Amino acid sequence: MKVYYISSGFDGCYYVRCLLPLVAGGWDGSQTSLLTMKANKDEVYAGATNADIVVFQRPMEKSRLEAAKLLKQAGKKIVMDNDDTYVLQGGFLRPILGLSKKTMEAKRQQLEDSLNEFAKIADLVTVSTPPLAKEYSPYNKNIEVLPNCVDPDDWEKPLRNETDTIRIGLVGSVVVEQDYQKIKPIIKKLVKRPNVKLVVFSLPPKSMDTRLAQEAFKDEFKFWLSKDIEWQPFVPIDKYAETLNNLKLDFMLIPRKDDYFNRCKSNVKFLEASMCEIPVITQEFKDKGSPYHNDRKYLLMAKTQKDWERQIDKLIKNKKLRRAMGKRAHNYVIKKYNIHNNIKLWEKAYQKIWNREQ
Repeated sequence: MKVYYISSGFDGCYYVRCLLPLVAGGWDGSQTSLLTMKANKDEVYAGATNADIVVFQRPMEKSRLEAAKLLKQAGKKIVMDNDDTYVLQGGFLRPILGLSKKTMEAKRQQLEDSLNEFAKIADLVTVSTPPLAKEYSPYNKNIEVLPNCVDPDDWEKPLRNETDTIRIGLVGSVVVEQDYQKIKPIIKKLVKRPNVKLVVFSLPPKSMDTRLAQEAFKDEFKFWLSKDIEWQPFVPIDKYAETLNNLKLDFMLIPRKDDYFNRCKSNVKFLEASMCEIPVITQEFKDKGSPYHNDRKYLLMAKTQKDWERQIDKLIKNKKLRRAMGKRAHNYVIKKYNIHNNIKLWEKAYQKIWNREQ
C-alpha cells in the first residue's frame, strides 16, 4: 500500500497531519522532511500517479478537486485531511490579508463549500477532532479521527529558565482578539509584576514587508506592542520546535473563547509545550467540551477569570510544581501521542479503503 501526501501550503499543519505519519509509515509526499524542498508540479504528479492512496491536506482550491477526480478515475483512493473549520458561523473570522470583512466572509464561504464538495468525492475523510468529524458527516460516511501527534526525534532536550524572573508564554492564535480577551485584565496585571516577563510567540514581525499583516491584526499589534513584553514573531516550521524550546518558558497560557471554531481545535499546543516540559494552563468550557479536557490530569484548567488568576498564581509561586508538571506532561505525551506508537491508526484507516476492491 503506497501512500502519497499533497500539501496545501499550510506548512505547520502539513508537518503534523502529513509529514509525521509519512515518516512513521514509510510513505511519500510533496515534502518528505522539514529540511527538504517541496516537490514541483511534475514531481507531485509522478508521486500521486505512482501511489495507491493519495491524501490531500486541506484541499481548498478547485484545482485540487479536479485533480482528485482524475486520480479516482485512474483507480486511486482519495483521502481528504483537515484539522480546522471554515464554517462562517463558527465564531472566528480569521483575517485573510488584504481583504475587507465582507469579501473575507465570501471567501470563507467559498472555502467551506470547496471542502464540503471535496469531502463528497473522497473515499475517506480524516480529521483531528470529533467536532470536525461531525461537521463532515453529512458529506461522507467514512470519517476517521486521527489525533495530532509528536515525533520525539524532532525535539531537543528541554531547556530551563534558571533566572529569578518567571517567563510566561502565549503561543500561536491565542494572542488574537477572540481568545486573549478572556484574560485581558489578568495580562495587564502580569506585565506590571516585577518578577514576571510575558513572552508572546505569535504574529509576523513588524516591518514594512508585513504591512498587510499589520492591518489585518491591527488591534493585536496595538495591544501587545503597548505592553512590556518579549515578542517572538512567527518562524518557519523547521525552526519552530527549537525556537519554542529556546524561549525557556516557565509555563504557558492557552485561553480560548468558547465557540465552535475553538471546539474544533485540537490539543496540539499542549503537546508542543509538553515536549519542552512547559506546564500549561488551558481553557475549560462549561460542558467540558474543551479540546484539552481529556488531558486534564496533566495540566491546569480555568473557566473564569478568578480561576485563571488562581492557577497562574499557583504556578508563579511554586517552582517545584512547575517542574513536576512539565516532566509529567512530557512523559505522558511521549507515551500517548508518539506518532510511532500511533501510526497503526493511519495504517488501519487507509487499509480499510484500500481493501474494498482488493
